[in-house]
Amino acid sequence: MDYITLRLPVRLWQRVDASVDNSMAIDAVNGVSLTLMNGACVRDAGWRASAEFDGERTALGWPAAERELSIVPRREHWEWALDQLNRWSTADADNLEARERIEAALRSA
Repeated sequence: MDYITLRLPVRLWQRVDASVDNSMAIDAVNGVSLTLMNGACVRDAGWRASAEFDGERTALGWPAAERELSIVPRREHWEWALDQLNRWSTADADNLEARERIEAALRSA
């Protein structure tokens, strides 16, 4: 298995997490079990990275937006997460930056 570590600020990880969550919610209704499996793996990697942070947290339990998390899912899960960012794409700077960082990590791994 090919795991890829990517350091992302919390604010960018939240974009990935939200896109994955959207896909899981829609595809669960449509019976797309592969989305549920991939989504669970991606989100678990983020939750683990967040849980390792021992500093101050926001009212919602996240580290501060600019704190970096080291997120370590498998290559195919990063590829799938990138597809979900594209699926729920918006043109804002955080979404674009999240996609660019994931693409760069995939190219260099």
